[in-house]
Amino acid sequence: MKTTTFRSFAAELEDAAERCVRLLRGGLRTFSALPWPALLLAAFLTACAIAVIPTALVLFAIFLAIKYAVLAINGDKTTPLED
Repeated sequence: MKTTTFRSFAAELEDAAERCVRLLRGGLRTFSALPWPALLLAAFLTACAIAVIPTALVLFAIFLAIKYAVLAINGDKTTPLED
């Protein structure tokens, strides 16, 4: 197994940062080439994704907690489906 030194770790971080900057610049070039209706649609879809995904995750966590609470209260009882 190869030992890792701080210099090799720093080189890996610099390489990752360079790739991120290249990706960001490419994305910005793509957005600057878009016509305004496509840019408006991209902004709208991004805003919807930012709003919907966290809301869905929070609702999932709430319903899962309710399910576990109900199972903890009624866990020892049998249901008609189990008969």
